[in-house]
Amino acid sequence: MPLREAITEGVGQTGGVITSAGIILAGTFAVLTTLPIQLLVQFGLITAIGVLLDTFIVRPFLVPAITMMLGKWAFWPASAPRKNHLRR
Repeated sequence: MPLREAITEGVGQTGGVITSAGIILAGTFAVLTTLPIQLLVQFGLITAIGVLLDTFIVRPFLVPAITMMLGKWAFWPASAPRKNHLRR
């Protein structure tokens, strides 16, 4: 399938799962804000905000846009030649 269609299909198929997982993970870290320890409150709040940013901005918008801009170069690790390290 062409890259643009593949990205559209991939985002459409995985969007709900990624959103659900991100909300659950952010909620899990947000629970730390209820503790009386200031360090854990800060860690929980900042981590929850970071997970939500990743869930709603980075994964649905930035990753597909960067993949589209890079084209075939976005997949360079998969196309790298593999060497058999067992042979000498």
